[in-house]
Amino acid sequence: MVPEALENQPLAYGSAPPITGLAWPHALRSAAQAGLIAAALMAIPLGASFGLGMLAAGFLSVLFYRRRVFSANLTSGLGIRLGALSGLFGFGIFAALSALETAVFHKGGELRAALMQAVEQAASRNADPQAQQMLQYLKTPQGLVVVMILGLVVMFFLFLILSSLGGVLGAVTLRRKERV
Repeated sequence: MVPEALENQPLAYGSAPPITGLAWPHALRSAAQAGLIAAALMAIPLGASFGLGMLAAGFLSVLFYRRRVFSANLTSGLGIRLGALSGLFGFGIFAALSALETAVFHKGGELRAALMQAVEQAASRNADPQAQQMLQYLKTPQGLVVVMILGLVVMFFLFLILSSLGGVLGAVTLRRKERV
């Protein structure tokens, strides 16, 4: 079914009408591939790969989508959607890989020690009694669970925001120029 605005427009030989929305099967596949690459980049212990992996996820999802749907008219809004979708996939894969690594390689003790060290450093910088009481709570097993959950929430939003930004950058830089 062709939209009314395009019904009476002549098409060049071998061309298809531009696609204005997302073709979801292609979008899901592109975002999943980009999310997998982002999760792999995040797993590499390099300082710069942290945020770059998330940005790359959004950009790559647009690039992969563009290759699958050649006639797509990618706007910034569609780039945000593709980027956010790749961020969701990337976060899910990264969280699963991190949990698997912690379970298989028994890194729970190392993680707990790193969290305890961070809490103790924060406690040494703050003399407020209420803050000290809260930091003491964070040293308990229940407090460490709270810290872990907050860390996952922050990581989730970082993946969404930075991947969406990468999607916008991809849509803007890979946009096709209109022929006159």
